[in-house]
Amino acid sequence: MRVVIMRVVIMIFISGVAVLLPAAAPFQVGWKKIENSSFSFSVPSSFRKTKERGIDSFVEEYVTERINLSFDYGMHSNNFGDWPKDTKFEDLKVNGKDARIGVVKHEFHKGFPYSTQIHIKLDGGIALSMFAACKSEKEVALAREIFETISFNAKKA
Repeated sequence: MRVVIMRVVIMIFISGVAVLLPAAAPFQVGWKKIENSSFSFSVPSSFRKTKERGIDSFVEEYVTERINLSFDYGMHSNNFGDWPKDTKFEDLKVNGKDARIGVVKHEFHKGFPYSTQIHIKLDGGIALSMFAACKSEKEVALAREIFETISFNAKKA
């Protein structure tokens, strides 16, 4: 009798995993992982890297026709100090770190009327800000998905 119960439990578990795996797969299909020595994140494969660079921090930019995504990793990352007062903020955790997302209909970049950013404070005065200038609210939602893929590399002892 115990063997039969164990087999039923195993079959239910396997069925549950089989149902969950395809549901998670579409998020990664057609996406590529961007990795560096400090963190990683994923973007749809249509994003292309520009030659944008920072002076006193680590800066990169990835773009499509409808969204410009950039990050600034360092001591001078944007912490929303210059954002409009009508910015809507949300505090959350990303990869176990305290983060803040701001969203506003404001044209920081010409031709991109929507803006969103995540700011994550790290140790030693370092922070990551990832900003997206967007054509519509649809791209704001996509930026949010990208923000949620941020993963920091474990520090070496």
